[in-house]
Amino acid sequence: MSGYLFDNALCLVERAGRFEAERWSVEIAGSKIISLHVPGTPMPSEREFIDASHLLAIPGFVNCHSHSPDNMTRGMTGDMPLELWSLTSSAAREKRDLREIYVSTMLGAIEMILSGTTAVLDHVRISPDVDLDSLDAVAAAWKDSGMRVVIAPIVSDKSVVDTLPFEPGDFSEGQDLSSYGRRQPLPPAEQMRIVEEFYNRWNGQSEGRISVAIGPSGPQRCSDALLLAAGEFSERHNAILHTHALETRLQREMGFKLYRRGVVAHLNELGLLTPRTNLVHSIWLEPGDIEIIAAADASVVHNPVSNARLGSGYCPIPDLLESGVRIGLGTDSACCNDSANLLETVKWTALLHNLRSDNEERWIGPGNALRLGTSGGANVIGLSGVGRIEPGYSADITFFRLQNPAFKPLHDPTRQLVLSENGRAIDRVMINGRIAVSDGRCTNIDASAIWDEAQAIADRRRIDGASAHVAANALEQPIRKMRSRYGKLWAEGCSCH
Repeated sequence: MSGYLFDNALCLVERAGRFEAERWSVEIAGSKIISLHVPGTPMPSEREFIDASHLLAIPGFVNCHSHSPDNMTRGMTGDMPLELWSLTSSAAREKRDLREIYVSTMLGAIEMILSGTTAVLDHVRISPDVDLDSLDAVAAAWKDSGMRVVIAPIVSDKSVVDTLPFEPGDFSEGQDLSSYGRRQPLPPAEQMRIVEEFYNRWNGQSEGRISVAIGPSGPQRCSDALLLAAGEFSERHNAILHTHALETRLQREMGFKLYRRGVVAHLNELGLLTPRTNLVHSIWLEPGDIEIIAAADASVVHNPVSNARLGSGYCPIPDLLESGVRIGLGTDSACCNDSANLLETVKWTALLHNLRSDNEERWIGPGNALRLGTSGGANVIGLSGVGRIEPGYSADITFFRLQNPAFKPLHDPTRQLVLSENGRAIDRVMINGRIAVSDGRCTNIDASAIWDEAQAIADRRRIDGASAHVAANALEQPIRKMRSRYGKLWAEGCSCH
């Protein structure tokens, strides 16, 4: 048979930014939804008929920010803010071989597919330096997974100590930081050459499921020359430019130290805020930044779970939405979220901002949060024809069993999906017209084999990676001194900016 007919499914169809629960028979041929039929309409015999009367069909989730190299580091870092947390996460991904990189990527793919995510942006940090073979291993894993992916290789050209607002007194006399803190990255031109070659190899591959973007780590981690080179790449290839921005209060301080003004204003002055630009986190914005972002039609990627996990702060999503800024949702990395389940992130988005205001008109709510996790996210990371159950759109669909506690009794499918369900009711996941999950199992990945291999790799690296952890954690005390110094200034109400 050719294609599928999911007969009489309860579908969440987006109309004018709102989801309506409607009964449709969803006809799929190749990679596309070709028609929504009134249930009971006679169907072509070449379609595989599936009774979907007991299923809720929604657009597959779109995860706009993840880091596949961190999938091997789940559970490794304790409760600490980003600047300290990053020491463990950075050390754990040092000098991995190609198989480790492949397995790490597949770990995330398995978790996302099983929890209903069909598309993802992977912000890939290769340590110690970006290289083509390692990026190929990442892309090969995504190809084998069957997922839709935008791969954004991370580029940065500053040593770690040059990315934070240190003072000389933060360091011990004679402290040797050469193996991590003061290690110099590859020259910017070489990094961009590698990304360019990777783009030529992989962009548009696997029936168009794989796209390549550019991922400056963050403005404070890149020279202006590298940022401009990334912007030129983005413009020339019409590719997403995906960068962390103002995730922590210290990053805001570093922006003023480097630029004598806010980070968003600096990026705007460089001409780097465009409709292709993703600003990830965007927590510590300056007055007027939201208007700048909106005027440029740049977008923001919201990561509420990792923001809370690291104590980074709130992204002002209600204000951004009111100003017309496009928003996508991300899980962030598995070692600062501890989950790659975007449905969990959608629930956090729906509820978290209620804590900032008791005016319910400014609350995000389940429907808006679901839109940001589907069509909104697809728009943000440049995926056209993705994120809706609509003829002509890609057949990226997640089906939930209605015979499940989350939906009993059924009153409001959208609300109950977002607030009551956690992924346990998933029956099938379809990506690009192919069944990727059936009966709770991946159809084209041996998940158990990947999990076993990942455990063996982790057990080995506890020994093999010890020296990398020692080198990275040499920065712990300098960071604590720096944080203490700024903490006193903040407590005193410093308003030097």
